[in-house]
This record gives sequence, C-alpha cells and structure tokens, in this order.
Amino acid sequence: MTAQAVKRIPSKPYPELHCVLKKFVVGVQNVLKRNFVGAYLIGSLATGDFDLDSDVDFLIVTEEELADAELSLLQALHLEIHNFGCYPAQHLEGSYITRTLLTRTDLVGLQPLWFVDNGSTLLERSVHDNQWHVRWILRERAINLEGPDPKPLLQLVSSEVLHSEMIGLIEKLRSRFVAEIGKPLGWFNTRFGQSFAVLTCCRMLHTLQSGAVKSKLAAAQWATVSLGREWHELIRQAWAEREGVRFGLKVRQVAHDSVLQQTAYFITYAQKQIWQYPQTGLFSQRHSEEWRGFPVHRPSPR
Repeated sequence: MTAQAVKRIPSKPYPELHCVLKKFVVGVQNVLKRNFVGAYLIGSLATGDFDLDSDVDFLIVTEEELADAELSLLQALHLEIHNFGCYPAQHLEGSYITRTLLTRTDLVGLQPLWFVDNGSTLLERSVHDNQWHVRWILRERAINLEGPDPKPLLQLVSSEVLHSEMIGLIEKLRSRFVAEIGKPLGWFNTRFGQSFAVLTCCRMLHTLQSGAVKSKLAAAQWATVSLGREWHELIRQAWAEREGVRFGLKVRQVAHDSVLQQTAYFITYAQKQIWQYPQTGLFSQRHSEEWRGFPVHRPSPR
C-alpha cells in the first residue's frame, strides 16, 4: 500500500484492517495484472469518522471491463478474504469500474458496475457506486491504496451536479420508505433502515450547504444545529439506532410505527429543501414552521 494509505488508515477500532486491505489489494493486482489501474478507499474511511459499525468501502479502477476469467478469480478472492473471519474482511463493500467509464458523464447512475455488497461475497451488477457523490469522494477524499492519483481520472464534480443527483435519489428514498410503513418486515421499515433514511437526508442537506460529501456523524451533528429543533430528537435517535448495526439484529426488527411516520415527514421536509435549492434559502424558519407539531415519539428502552 502507498505511504499515504498507511498514514490515513486508522489502526482503531480494527487493527487488522491494514492487513486485510493489503491482502485484498495484492490479490486484486494478481488477478487483474495489466488490467489493474488503481485501488481506492471511499466511504467513511475517506470522509472521516470510521467506527465500529462502518463498512469498508472500496473502488477498483480497471483498464477494461472484467473478463469472465477475471470475474471468476475475483469471486474466489472475495470469498477467501471473507473467510479470514474478522470484521473488516467480512464488511468489504465496493465496485469495479473502468477508466473509460469514469469519463462517461452520460452513464452516471445508469451503467451498472460489478459490485460486492456489505457482508456479501457475491459479485453482482449494481449502480450503487456509479453515482456522482461517489465520484466526488473518489476525486476529493479517496485514500489511494495503490495506483495513480485519482484526480486526473475524472472530471471535477460540481455542487450543481450533486444537487441534480439528490433530486432523483431523495424521490426514490421517499417512495420506497413510505411504501414499507405498516407493512411486514422489509428494509426501510427496520430499525436499521429507518436510521439510515434519516442520516441519508442529513447528509444530502449538509452536502447542499457545504458543497462537500462528509460523514454521517458530521452531517448529523450539523443537522442538530442547523435544522429546526423539531427534528433534533429524531436525528439523535437515528444516530443512536445506528450503533450496533454490525451485529445484524436491527435489520431484522421493525421500527416503531410512530418513528417511521416521523421519518416520512422528515424525508418530505428534506425533499422540499432540495427541490427549492438554490432559489430559496435552505432551512429557513418559514420552511420549518410547516412541520411544527408533528407527532413526537420518545422510544422506550429496548
């Protein structure tokens, strides 16, 4: 790994992280050979505030699309890494993207990449990481594990482009979230999914205000200062619910119905702010007043 990577990757809370990443990158290089361009860390390791419940988010840049033989070998590599048994090895999440695709602005959000989900070992097609906010992190904050500086690989991602992406993403979030309220166990109606939805909205609004993609913690802290007081308890509760998600229990437990309803209000509130930006000032008092008096749920100890 590069000297920069060694310096930026924390030794806590998972001291084995360095070893896992080194084995992973060496394994990817051995598989891809001349098709390898670079390996980069994105997510909270890059943006800050990596903690016990964080994923280990990566992006591998290749010269060409992965061939069938490469896919087979990479599939075996991900299984091998996962079988190390430690948390970082079992929580790798990321994608493989070609150098050419990084220059294709018309395919962002449309062209699926080969992707490994958190906790999985299966390579499957997904647009999860072919998003503008991921490219922003890659260009501006990524940890370079091996390969060239990522900045020359892709164009500057403007705040206008990020704003445009958010309009579509928050509409999908609202639609999927509302559809699960009152339904059997899904994903967004779980304790984990509900918390994720709140913190995602905080990150979107924080990005609009700052022009940068920062961590969930930074966004939650900013939101409890910058947004109306009526949202503070919901945001604090969402951050508290995030703790311990690494154990996989909260993704199998339905959230309290009143918390889901509050979250739906908050998503709609955030969506309105995103729609109106930059024509009106974000988070103005007159916007917050519309939501005063919404039902407040104080979660009981579990």
